[in-house]
Amino acid sequence: MIAGIIAEYNIFHNGHAYMLKEVKKHADHVVAVMSGSFVQRGDAAVSDKWTRTRLALISGVDLVLELPVCYALNAAQSFAEGGVNTLGVLGVTDILAFGSESGDIELLSAAARDMEKESNDVSKKVRAYMSEGMSYPSALAKAHEKDDLLSSPNNILAVEYIRAIMRNGYSMRPFTVKREGALHDGADISGDYASASLIRKMLRAGEDVSRFVPYSMSDVHGALGYDISRLDSAVIAKLRTSSPEEISRVNEMSEGLHNRIVRSAMETGSFAALCEKSKSKRYTMSRIRRAVIASLIGFTKDIYSPSPDYIRVLGMNADGAKILKQAKKHCPVPIITKAADYNEKSAMFDLDVRATDIHALCAPNKAERVGGKDFTTSPIIIK
Repeated sequence: MIAGIIAEYNIFHNGHAYMLKEVKKHADHVVAVMSGSFVQRGDAAVSDKWTRTRLALISGVDLVLELPVCYALNAAQSFAEGGVNTLGVLGVTDILAFGSESGDIELLSAAARDMEKESNDVSKKVRAYMSEGMSYPSALAKAHEKDDLLSSPNNILAVEYIRAIMRNGYSMRPFTVKREGALHDGADISGDYASASLIRKMLRAGEDVSRFVPYSMSDVHGALGYDISRLDSAVIAKLRTSSPEEISRVNEMSEGLHNRIVRSAMETGSFAALCEKSKSKRYTMSRIRRAVIASLIGFTKDIYSPSPDYIRVLGMNADGAKILKQAKKHCPVPIITKAADYNEKSAMFDLDVRATDIHALCAPNKAERVGGKDFTTSPIIIK
């Protein structure tokens, strides 16, 4: 029995370890599809993807695959669909496991079924709420009268995972683990649990976070601390020198948002200030941040496809290698273990490479800011 998990592990902490422990009560092995260089909240990952892969492997994951950036840097529905389809084409169709604030799989599944059967009346309500300035996620929750359930980020993703399973006809069974300890993005500490955002904040401040992670911090010495502020000048320069046509093609960029971002780029000089100035009730901060990063890395709307062009392997242990060997017998897309060996024409792959090269510029250590790592770094192997 194999369980699939769609994750960011930004940074891998005790909450993730607890979830793995619970999942392994129901499955023999775990395959994680993990965001690579940029994450769904619209930020640079705290470290390179291979470091995060190693931490996941030593903490109990058997096989780590990269979630292409066209899914990772996208809204919840596209993030979920890309992750579910990556597991689906690999053949991991036993269990899809995910965390949620609810912890109630029946409630989450019922919400997914309701949203998949959205009536014309509900669709009209969504459009009406958005015309009043409400963001799409908020409008969707209100129109379906599920404000309480869909006000929490992991519940939103959980529902989208289940919808993706339904929409694509997979047999994988959805399984949820109720979040323990700190809330998503919460600033509180609960025993040995803290949110990933708080841990990242503590890391930036030079504070000790060892109690919140299931491994020795010596395992990641010098590998953490990637900061998107190191791209400030690049972000502003890209927006100031792009034509309106170029910006209009950027993923998640609508005309209204496009105009706000371009105007803000002329009035500010940093990524954070640009996003803050572009904020409005209609556009979530995460969407603004994603759109700005998408502009920088050349993520245009035409690159997105619901199903991946390939499977990219980031790391594995011995059990993961067996899963991969079996998958190669039937997987309908190429499985990449060495990027240099991939010769297909794929805008999705080219975008991943650009994302890795640009993300490297966020590294705290100047020696790590070199490009081409996708072609010089081998998958992480844990014996």
